[in-house]
Amino acid sequence: MDSDASDEAIGLCRAIRFLELSEGRLVEARRMLEPLHDEMCVVYGPEDEDTAEIAEALARIRLTQDSTHREAPET
Repeated sequence: MDSDASDEAIGLCRAIRFLELSEGRLVEARRMLEPLHDEMCVVYGPEDEDTAEIAEALARIRLTQDSTHREAPET
């Protein structure tokens, strides 16, 4: 299957994602990871180790964002 994803691009995206996660920039990380995950699912399949790692990171981001929204005081 042809794809725009290359090993170098995927590696770069992963490095940026980890940097954004470590800096607490969850919205930006999620914005980058969702299309990367979709692409990885097409190219490598959802069971691929790297694809699964991205899915896990997205799940953690969603949980963090959901808990942050629940903890925010209502105005």
